[in-house]
Amino acid sequence: MLIEQIQPATSQRRRAFRRMAPAIALAALSLPTLLFVWLNRDVPHFGVLQDDGMYLIDAKAIAQGVGYRILSLPAQPYDTRYPPLYPLLLSLAWRVIPSYPANLAMAVMLSWLCLPAVLLLAYWWCVRHRFPLPITWLTVGLFALNPYVLFFVSNLGSEMLFMLFLLAAMLVAERRGQTGWRGPLLAGLLAGAAYLTRTSGIALLPAAVAYYCWKKAVRQALWFTLGMLPAVAGWALWSRFYAAPGQDVVTLCYTNYLGYYFKNVGWDNIAHVISRNAGALLEAMGSLIFPQLTQGLLEKLLLWPLGVATIFGTVRMLKRGYGELYALFACISLGMLLVWHYEPNQRFILPMAPLLLAGFCFEMDHLAELFRRATGHRNLAPRAVARTLACYVVTLLTAGLVLQICMDVSVVPQLARNDRANARAYRGIYDWIDQNLPAGANILWQDDTALYLATGHHSASFVVPPRQFEATGGDKGEAARFRGIAAYAREQHMGYILVPKVGLRRNEGVLKVAAADPQLEAVHQETGGILYRVR
Repeated sequence: MLIEQIQPATSQRRRAFRRMAPAIALAALSLPTLLFVWLNRDVPHFGVLQDDGMYLIDAKAIAQGVGYRILSLPAQPYDTRYPPLYPLLLSLAWRVIPSYPANLAMAVMLSWLCLPAVLLLAYWWCVRHRFPLPITWLTVGLFALNPYVLFFVSNLGSEMLFMLFLLAAMLVAERRGQTGWRGPLLAGLLAGAAYLTRTSGIALLPAAVAYYCWKKAVRQALWFTLGMLPAVAGWALWSRFYAAPGQDVVTLCYTNYLGYYFKNVGWDNIAHVISRNAGALLEAMGSLIFPQLTQGLLEKLLLWPLGVATIFGTVRMLKRGYGELYALFACISLGMLLVWHYEPNQRFILPMAPLLLAGFCFEMDHLAELFRRATGHRNLAPRAVARTLACYVVTLLTAGLVLQICMDVSVVPQLARNDRANARAYRGIYDWIDQNLPAGANILWQDDTALYLATGHHSASFVVPPRQFEATGGDKGEAARFRGIAAYAREQHMGYILVPKVGLRRNEGVLKVAAADPQLEAVHQETGGILYRVR
């Protein structure tokens, strides 16, 4: 009798554990990034990407109620480049702690909170499409522990909030059995929120319309469009109404995506842009599996095949009826990135990472099946070739896994330590500027957002459009381009120029050019850099 009572109780506990196991696993996968973000809550990388500083400045403007403006620029134009949803989230940090850098910790924790939700939605997406259990957890695990995710989630970026709305919109849109208008309308509203987080979310509109039409649900396509259209039209109209009047390179770069795009891409260089970006996209895809440490022929030989395998696997997955909407969104997004004026990197493809990682897992499963068949062949030659190729693939994937672990536990933390040391060096010269320069002094400086937040002085970076950057020698031409810095500073109403002496932006050629320029007068020097006054 006692045994009969114990057996049902044990069975119930097992069923309860099975139900709780995914939540426990997802929480465990979130812990490494939480630990890293908490240990680096001072955000040592802040300002390096510039976008992070722009988001925090926009958030400050929202919190202070002065309009959605770029407060760091001298003219303080409205920000018509970045939509306001992510800065609205960060504005909570300014409302609770209205001082920089004290509010950085709260801002980055608010941003990190999106990651566990993204992991949960990615898991649901895999379950929705009935992926095999190993592929489901490989996809979620590879994303959660990816070193690029670790880096970007430890900074202030809109990627995770965008992915939250993106995955939520797709899950609602793909829900089986829905015939009414509520589901598509809700999916459209969530897609609109994604668009108001990152304008690249516009790809969801044609993707969803194509998906619904593919499913012969034209009315649902209409309801989705009605749900997303207010966000798209509203932001477009607001941006046009409040667009900054200037057409100079700084105004276009900071406030006008399309204007800056057409300044860099035309019929004369579109073929070059597509060719360059295609290679960069393959490298970015491959680096999700085998992290990219350098750039060169060897990296291309390693990463391009991995990127191609990812694409083949995604197509194979699509043929099985998995992830149609996500694949349509990825196709349109990749098409946009092919013609984009910036060379796409891992950050650009991060919203597509769960799909790409799932595709790679399916491709590896397919290859494993081919190897199993070949190793059972009667002839020796096919068996030898199959075993050789299998050893190569296993070695490559093992090396990629080891490198990912090294990136997570060594490279990214060391990068944070280096950036923290550089930030301390910059902070010293920021303090001097705050105490000694007059209130109206404007400063040209590559980390312009961090300088403004630390000192209150208006600032802008030295903007070199991608077309001009390539035409003048790329990184090697930096010193030559700097020879015209005094005239550039005057055009942008900048009375001072700050030249770095530490960090990735340090350039010996630039330091020599600045020291020899008679139009520049050194007024202060510290470990972080040299401050020049434009004569």
